[in-house]
Amino acid sequence: MDHPRLESQNLSAIILTGGRSRRMGRPKLWLPLGGAPLIAHVAARVQPLVREIVIVAAPEQDLPSLAARIVRDREPDLGPLPALALGLETVTTSHAFALGCDTPFVARAVLRFLIGEVDQADAAIPIWDDRLQPLVALYHRRLAAPIGALAAAGERRLHALASLPCVRLIPAERLQTCDPEGASF
Repeated sequence: MDHPRLESQNLSAIILTGGRSRRMGRPKLWLPLGGAPLIAHVAARVQPLVREIVIVAAPEQDLPSLAARIVRDREPDLGPLPALALGLETVTTSHAFALGCDTPFVARAVLRFLIGEVDQADAAIPIWDDRLQPLVALYHRRLAAPIGALAAAGERRLHALASLPCVRLIPAERLQTCDPEGASF
């Protein structure tokens, strides 16, 4: 499963826009930060590292204008797992960062670190505060089918990704040099 050295022409970013934001009361992606919606900050952070950005949104979800391709969930309210599968099906590169729309402080150093960790694996997923961080992670697009199969079997939680073969979990200790405070997560 050797991967050639990943460069920006081989990388995409998938930004999941979140669901209904029931607990928040309004969509997270629109929360303002420095005069711009959160999702704009996420896109700006990852853009220098990738060839394309794909936003996975709900069917009727309102989005700000961004330099990104938009795909819509096939069915509403199924959760993030099928949205990630759709994003991986959509990208035109071998690998894609998956980010939540609420990760405006994701450190490019963390993303670069993940590039080095995906060698010999199909995904590099950090663990921070003893929690899997599947929306600050790097995936090979070939995981679209296994992730889609998990979703088709009724799984909705992104934490199920840890059960897939060839997934490398990255302990927090290895990430602290890139992001000592964990602002990415």
